Amino acid sequence: MADLADSRVLLVGAGGLGSAAGQVLARAGVGHLTVADDDVVDLSNLQRQTLYREADAGQPKAPLAARRLQALAAEVGHEVEVVAREMRVLPDGARELAGRFDLVVEGGDNFATKFLVADACALAGVPVVQAGAVRWVGWALASIPGESACLRCVFEDVPSGPQDTCAAAGVIGPVVGVLGAIQGALALSLLVGRSAAAGVLHSYRGLSGQLRRSAVPRQQPCPLCRGDIEDTDVSRYLPPDCAA
Repeated sequence: MADLADSRVLLVGAGGLGSAAGQVLARAGVGHLTVADDDVVDLSNLQRQTLYREADAGQPKAPLAARRLQALAAEVGHEVEVVAREMRVLPDGARELAGRFDLVVEGGDNFATKFLVADACALAGVPVVQAGAVRWVGWALASIPGESACLRCVFEDVPSGPQDTCAAAGVIGPVVGVLGAIQGALALSLLVGRSAAAGVLHSYRGLSGQLRRSAVPRQQPCPLCRGDIEDTDVSRYLPPDCAA
């Protein structure tokens, strides 16, 4: 069983999902957290992005999140190193970045980032915990490369055409909080060696309070699990109808 204090985790996105998952990891005593986000605090998002306050509006999220997470860890007696990276994870360098960590937690707000992180982690051989939410519903999935189902086993590819996002369609704060907490729990499970947490899709419906767990098998047609995807070329993360 791994020691959480020796674990290194990359948190991609410091919004609603990242706020909840990050707090779980920091309070649990994960030894190192790197927070990667290139956005600033927006007052309209504070109902779900619980690491920030009204006075933070307009400030970069990553350094604020890093300071708050380090303070939260200290409050419960943990010395956690938290590093801020004011950056967006891009195809060029994503695999190398993921490879520096024991696990990646992804809470981005777009499909391109989600598939990029899934691919980069698989290529680097690093477990990843991902989630998404819009309106009253959302999902979370943990994946261990070569052992369990990945994001492409469930959602296949970057969807074509306009898609609902939390920015365009809205999302209810508690839905994001529940899914971010699930991400944190899944991440801790993988870090301590509980591989059975991977390959299970957690689906949450906020209106009914229903949480379902569905085992997801690795799909034969999945190009990532089959080994057909060998790099993170930028063209792979463009919607099909936008590709040149």
